[in-house]
Amino acid sequence: MKTTLFAVLLAILGKCCCLAQPSKVVYTQFHILTEIGGNAGYFVDSTNELSHLDIAKIPDSKFRKIPDKIINLGFSPSRIWFKFEIENRTNEVLYALFLAQDIDYIDAYVVSEDTTYYTETGTLRPFNRRYFSLNSVVLNLGKQPKYLYLGLKDMNGLVSQIELGSIRPLVNRVYRETLINAFVMGVMLLIALFSFFMYFTLNERTYFLYALHVVFSALTFLSFEGYLFDFFWRDMPFMNNGINSSLIRLCALLTSIGFSVAFLNIKQVLPHLHRLFQGLGVLATLIVLTKLMGIQKAEMVFNIVVLVTFFSYLIVGFWLYQHGFHPARFYLLGWGVYIVEILLIVLTLLNVLSFDHIFTYYGYHIGILIQATFLTFALMDRINTLRQESVEAQELAMKRLIENEQLVAAQNQMLEKKLEQQPSANEDLQRFLKMMREEREKVKKIPIATLEGVLLFPVADIVRIEAMGSYANVYFFNRQKMMASRSLAEFEQQLKGYDNFFKVHKSHIINMNFVTKYVRGDGGSVFMEDGSEVDVARRTKTDFLRAMGLEN
Repeated sequence: MKTTLFAVLLAILGKCCCLAQPSKVVYTQFHILTEIGGNAGYFVDSTNELSHLDIAKIPDSKFRKIPDKIINLGFSPSRIWFKFEIENRTNEVLYALFLAQDIDYIDAYVVSEDTTYYTETGTLRPFNRRYFSLNSVVLNLGKQPKYLYLGLKDMNGLVSQIELGSIRPLVNRVYRETLINAFVMGVMLLIALFSFFMYFTLNERTYFLYALHVVFSALTFLSFEGYLFDFFWRDMPFMNNGINSSLIRLCALLTSIGFSVAFLNIKQVLPHLHRLFQGLGVLATLIVLTKLMGIQKAEMVFNIVVLVTFFSYLIVGFWLYQHGFHPARFYLLGWGVYIVEILLIVLTLLNVLSFDHIFTYYGYHIGILIQATFLTFALMDRINTLRQESVEAQELAMKRLIENEQLVAAQNQMLEKKLEQQPSANEDLQRFLKMMREEREKVKKIPIATLEGVLLFPVADIVRIEAMGSYANVYFFNRQKMMASRSLAEFEQQLKGYDNFFKVHKSHIINMNFVTKYVRGDGGSVFMEDGSEVDVARRTKTDFLRAMGLEN
C-alpha cells in the first residue's frame, strides 16, 4: 500500500546507492507472489523527456541498484526509470502487481518473447488503460519475460512495492485486500452513522465533529487505496492530481482538532492550548494552500504538522486523565495505537522493519480501525460521565428541596398542635386543620431517577411500582408509566415513611389507596384502579390484610 501520509521522513533518506549491477529476478514458485523492488536498477531522467526506447538503450552500468527491499526514493520532480531483468522458470503467465495504488504516472515497457508492449497508466491517466479493472495496477508480462522497464513519477514521494507472480496468488492477494478494505470501510461507515445518530438524538456537538472526522478519515483511506478513482471519477483522472487528497487530509486533521478540543474541553480547561490548536489548524491550511500552488516540499512540512498535532493529543489527554478526566483513557488508547502504527510504517519505510508483518503491511488499516473504535468508546464514556455528574447534581438539589419541604412540614405540624391546644378551637378550625393535613399529603413529592435525570413526582399519584431487574417501572393514576433507574429495593427504602405503600410481592410495591378489590387465594391478588392485577405473596398476605383492615 502506498503510504504517502508518512512521507515526512522519506526526505531524510540518504541517497546511499551503490553502482552495483541490479540482480536478476528468477521466478520459480508459481503459488506465491515475489517482491521484486529490491532487484531493480534505477535511472533518473532529469529531463523528463526520454522515451522507453531511449531508456532501453542505456547500458546497465548507468543504472544504480535499489538499496532497499522496496522502491523508496522520496520526493523527486524527475521521472525515475526502473529496469528489471526477469526469468520465469514456470509455465504460468506472469503479472506484476503494484501495491501502491496512487502513483501519478506509470510508464511500462514489457519486453518478452511472447508479448512486448508499452503502456501508460497511473492515477493521472484514464482508468480504462489498466489491464484489469482494479484499484491496483497490474501488468501482463507474458510467459517468457526478459525485461521490464518502469518509468514512475509522483508528486507525493516515490514509495512502491511491486510483486511478481502468476494469476492464482495474484487473485488471492486482490481478494484478500478487497475483503480487508471492505471490512475497514464497513466499520467506519457504521461508526459514522452511529455518531450522526447520537448527534441528532443528544444534540451533542462533539458527536457531530467526530462523525465528520470519521468520514474524512474514511475518505483518506479510500484515496490511499485508489477507490475514489475506481468508484467516483474513472473518466476524470485529473481529479487525482493531489489536490483532492490534500484537501481531504486537511479536513481530517481539522475535524480531529475540533473533536479533540470539544471532547477534552480544552477551551475552558486549557485556553492557551486552545489557541495553540487553532494555530496548528491555520498553519496546516496555509501549508496545503502552498502545496496546491505547486511547492512539493509542502507535503513534508504538512506531515510534520500532522505528527506534532497527533502527539499533542496524547500529551493533553494524558495530563487531563491524570487530573481526573477518566474518559480520556479511551481517547489515549485510540490515538496511541494510531500513532504507534504510523511509527511502525515509518520505520518500515526506513527499512528498519519489514512490510511482511501484519502490523506494518496493514498498519494504516489497523490504526484507523482501532482509533475509530476507541474514540467511540471515549465518547460514550464521556456522555455517561457527564450524565452521572448531572444526575448526582440533581439528586443533591432534590435532597436539599426535600429537606426544605420536611422543615416546612415540621413547622406546620407544630402550628397545628398549637392551634389544637387552644381552648377556643371550634369545629371549623378542626376542619381547617384536617384539610391542611390532607393537602400536605397530596403535595408530598419524591425524587425519581430516570435515564434523562432526576424528576419530582407527587407520592399520591403513584399507583404501583414494578421491578424490572436493576430498574423499575412506576405507574401513575393517569395510566402513565415511567422507567426509573432505581431498583425496587431502593424505592422500598425511599417509601418507608409512607403508610399507604406496601410491598405485596418481591416484584411489586402498591399504593393501597388505589386498591379496588382483593381476591382470596394462596396469597391472593389485588386489583388496582388502573385495571392491573397484582399478586400478593403468601408470606406478606397476613401483614397486607392487616394494613388494609381486612383481617377478618
